[in-house]
Amino acid sequence: MKRVSEIFKDSLSIVLCGEAGQGLQTVEYLLIRMAKHAGFHVFSTKEYMSRIRGGSNSIEIRLSSKPVSAYVDTIDILIPLSADAIIHVKKRISRRTLILGDQKNLNETPVDNMIDIPFSELAQKLGDKIYLNTLAIGLLAALVHIQKRIVTEHIGSFFPSKNKEIIAKNIAAVETAYKIGMNLVSSGVINIDIRRHEKVKDEILLN
Repeated sequence: MKRVSEIFKDSLSIVLCGEAGQGLQTVEYLLIRMAKHAGFHVFSTKEYMSRIRGGSNSIEIRLSSKPVSAYVDTIDILIPLSADAIIHVKKRISRRTLILGDQKNLNETPVDNMIDIPFSELAQKLGDKIYLNTLAIGLLAALVHIQKRIVTEHIGSFFPSKNKEIIAKNIAAVETAYKIGMNLVSSGVINIDIRRHEKVKDEILLN
């Protein structure tokens, strides 16, 4: 259900939740570097089960106008990539949390603040569900106004050992979801206003 959101100003807490093996760490690795390159202060943390496949894992990425170095329980934007994702982080969801997910593939669907994004259908059109994570990157990059050029450059450099077809499909996934994100922004559904700082681009990202 689309609605005009509150303005997320100066700070944003993004949580992605899915199964082990869905590439959440790839999203974290790429998105925080793209965001830093774009001038945002960034912080990320993860929680995960001790299993290779299945279960529910989550990552939190914080973008801010000021330096930030700690986890928060608050979720501003949630992207659930597996059926049980919402159940897994339910206690952290508030009335203000915007959920961007594939409604038909979720075991529990909140009444409010749900924006249906057909991630699974889009991934299958690209040829495989493995593109779910790249779709999420493209969507989030658009929502926080990271230039598409920055996103595609990072995607290309992240998959240097892959063949040209795989790289092209990942870039296509980014561009598809980026367009959806830009439509949400231009229609006023999501409004994010975080100041950038050019010097952040050259700061060291610590792990």
